[in-house]
Amino acid sequence: MRHHKLDTLYLMRLLVAIVRCGSFAAAAAQLGITPSKASKDLRHLEQSLGSVLLSRTTRRVQLTDAGELAYRQADQMIALYEQLLDGLQRRRSALCGEVRIIADFSNTPADLLRDNLHVAFRSTELGTQPYLARPIAVDDLVLCASADYLDLHPPLSTPQDLHQHSLITRSQEYGRHERWPLLAQGREIPLEVAGELAFSSKKAVHQGMRQGLGIARLPRYLVAAELAEGVVREVLPDYRPKGAHFYALYTQRRAESALVGHFLDYVIEALTPS
Repeated sequence: MRHHKLDTLYLMRLLVAIVRCGSFAAAAAQLGITPSKASKDLRHLEQSLGSVLLSRTTRRVQLTDAGELAYRQADQMIALYEQLLDGLQRRRSALCGEVRIIADFSNTPADLLRDNLHVAFRSTELGTQPYLARPIAVDDLVLCASADYLDLHPPLSTPQDLHQHSLITRSQEYGRHERWPLLAQGREIPLEVAGELAFSSKKAVHQGMRQGLGIARLPRYLVAAELAEGVVREVLPDYRPKGAHFYALYTQRRAESALVGHFLDYVIEALTPS
């Protein structure tokens, strides 16, 4: 049976998904098919090309030399197809389509290519990101603790007082230590702290703070309602934590996407104070 061109594009997506996900099962789950179909269809692609593309001798599939070439070309074919769709969308008066987004709250952020995502919103420092980045807003941070915790512990007047308190930090590769640079009267005060508790998730840090386990550094938007209610209080208000920028990250193939561009314009407009 001869396969038409749409099937060829599907086979290209299948090959790319298997390589990026590292297994037939994970690729099949991403594409919404069974692992047996993924394996069968990949064999069909290999037969069509007359080359073995993947080595299945280990638990993790590996590309052969022919597979490396096919993978690179398949990735380019998918990118060209998506650019075609974007170009056609720009010719229409109304945009339509699917935008797959994620907001990273973890220290193990999503991979846009592997996870087939259009945009990731992330608070980060640029320089190590393999993506294009569009600034969205400044991530305004606040040092805070529950009212219950602060009522039971000594008051704080200087940054050094933090070392006498229980702190909740984000876990890093080097452990529970975290840099908390502070801004006071136009100057930056470097500060490194070690948390009594450390979590990889910002949400977990927030929950620990709410339960009275210590002082945390969190985005102001995350605790704004609790600050207004008084169940959470700001710590050292004269020493403002230096915030990172909040970015929308996307891949090179999305750079000319009208759909992604209009979506980010909407997000920026919604977050810009009137």
